[in-house]
Amino acid sequence: MIDNTDIPDELVGSYKRVSRRIPVDLKKDEALNRTIIAYLKLGGERLARQAVEAAKQTFELELAQRKKKAREEALIRAAEARLAAKDEEANGEDDDDYDDDEHDDDDMKDY
Repeated sequence: MIDNTDIPDELVGSYKRVSRRIPVDLKKDEALNRTIIAYLKLGGERLARQAVEAAKQTFELELAQRKKKAREEALIRAAEARLAAKDEEANGEDDDDYDDDEHDDDDMKDY
Protein backbone atom coordinates (compact mmCIF):
# COMPACT_ATOMS: atom_id res chain seq x y z
CA MET A 1 0.00 0.00 0.00
CA ILE A 2 1.13 3.58 -0.55
CA ASP A 3 2.91 5.26 2.34
CA ASN A 4 1.20 8.25 3.90
CA THR A 5 4.25 10.28 2.84
CA ASP A 6 3.20 9.80 -0.81
CA ILE A 7 -0.20 11.39 -0.15
CA PRO A 8 -0.39 15.20 -0.02
CA ASP A 9 -1.46 16.45 3.42
CA GLU A 10 -4.66 18.04 2.10
CA LEU A 11 -5.78 14.68 0.61
CA VAL A 12 -5.04 12.34 3.54
CA GLY A 13 -8.57 12.46 4.96
CA SER A 14 -10.22 11.98 1.59
CA TYR A 15 -7.82 9.18 0.70
CA LYS A 16 -8.60 7.32 3.93
CA ARG A 17 -12.35 7.61 3.32
CA VAL A 18 -12.05 6.39 -0.26
CA SER A 19 -9.55 3.64 0.57
CA ARG A 20 -12.05 2.03 2.97
CA ARG A 21 -14.12 1.10 -0.08
CA ILE A 22 -11.24 -0.79 -1.75
CA PRO A 23 -11.63 -4.59 -1.53
CA VAL A 24 -8.96 -6.36 0.50
CA ASP A 25 -7.54 -8.09 -2.58
CA LEU A 26 -6.94 -4.71 -4.27
CA LYS A 27 -5.54 -2.79 -1.29
CA LYS A 28 -1.94 -3.46 -2.31
CA ASP A 29 -2.45 -2.51 -5.97
CA GLU A 30 -0.04 0.39 -6.41
CA ALA A 31 -1.55 1.45 -9.73
CA LEU A 32 -5.02 1.73 -8.19
CA ASN A 33 -3.69 3.71 -5.24
CA ARG A 34 -1.84 6.12 -7.53
CA THR A 35 -5.00 6.47 -9.63
CA ILE A 36 -7.05 7.30 -6.54
CA ILE A 37 -4.57 9.98 -5.51
CA ALA A 38 -4.56 11.46 -9.01
CA TYR A 39 -8.38 11.46 -9.10
CA LEU A 40 -8.52 13.08 -5.69
CA LYS A 41 -6.23 15.83 -6.99
CA LEU A 42 -8.16 16.29 -10.24
CA GLY A 43 -11.79 15.66 -9.40
CA GLY A 44 -12.13 15.13 -5.72
CA GLU A 45 -13.54 12.35 -3.61
CA ARG A 46 -16.51 11.60 -5.83
CA LEU A 47 -14.33 10.83 -8.86
CA ALA A 48 -11.97 8.73 -6.73
CA ARG A 49 -14.95 6.67 -5.46
CA GLN A 50 -16.00 6.04 -9.04
CA ALA A 51 -12.49 4.76 -9.77
CA VAL A 52 -12.75 2.38 -6.83
CA GLU A 53 -16.15 1.12 -8.00
CA ALA A 54 -14.81 0.56 -11.51
CA ALA A 55 -11.82 -1.35 -10.09
CA LYS A 56 -14.16 -3.49 -7.94
CA GLN A 57 -16.31 -4.39 -10.93
CA THR A 58 -13.28 -5.22 -13.05
CA PHE A 59 -11.84 -7.37 -10.26
CA GLU A 60 -15.13 -9.23 -9.79
CA LEU A 61 -15.41 -9.88 -13.54
CA GLU A 62 -11.85 -11.18 -13.71
CA LEU A 63 -12.49 -13.40 -10.70
CA ALA A 64 -15.65 -14.79 -12.31
CA GLN A 65 -13.75 -15.47 -15.55
CA ARG A 66 -10.98 -17.30 -13.67
CA LYS A 67 -13.55 -19.43 -11.84
CA LYS A 68 -15.34 -20.20 -15.10
CA LYS A 69 -12.07 -21.17 -16.78
CA ALA A 70 -11.13 -23.39 -13.83
CA ARG A 71 -14.53 -25.14 -14.00
CA GLU A 72 -14.16 -25.67 -17.75
CA GLU A 73 -10.68 -27.12 -17.32
CA ALA A 74 -11.94 -29.43 -14.57
CA LEU A 75 -14.75 -30.64 -16.84
CA ILE A 76 -12.29 -31.25 -19.66
CA ARG A 77 -9.97 -33.21 -17.36
CA ALA A 78 -12.93 -35.26 -16.10
CA ALA A 79 -14.07 -36.01 -19.65
CA GLU A 80 -10.53 -37.03 -20.64
CA ALA A 81 -10.33 -39.31 -17.60
CA ARG A 82 -13.65 -40.94 -18.53
CA LEU A 83 -12.44 -41.47 -22.10
CA ALA A 84 -9.19 -42.96 -20.88
CA ALA A 85 -11.07 -45.30 -18.54
CA LYS A 86 -13.40 -46.29 -21.36
CA ASP A 87 -10.43 -46.97 -23.65
CA GLU A 88 -8.75 -49.11 -20.98
CA GLU A 89 -11.98 -51.01 -20.49
CA ALA A 90 -12.28 -51.59 -24.24
CA ASN A 91 -8.66 -52.77 -24.41
CA GLY A 92 -9.29 -55.09 -21.47
CA GLU A 93 -12.21 -56.73 -23.26
CA ASP A 94 -10.00 -57.51 -26.28
CA ASP A 95 -7.68 -59.49 -24.01
CA ASP A 96 -10.60 -61.64 -22.89
CA ASP A 97 -10.85 -63.13 -26.40
CA TYR A 98 -7.80 -65.19 -25.59
CA ASP A 99 -9.26 -68.13 -23.74
CA ASP A 100 -6.80 -69.65 -21.32
CA ASP A 101 -8.77 -72.89 -20.94
CA GLU A 102 -8.51 -73.80 -24.62
CA HIS A 103 -4.77 -73.29 -24.67
CA ASP A 104 -4.21 -75.08 -21.39
CA ASP A 105 -5.65 -78.24 -22.92
CA ASP A 106 -3.14 -78.07 -25.76
CA ASP A 107 -0.32 -77.70 -23.31
CA MET A 108 -1.49 -80.74 -21.41
CA LYS A 109 -1.20 -82.94 -24.53
CA ASP A 110 2.57 -82.46 -24.50
CA TYR A 111 2.87 -84.14 -21.12
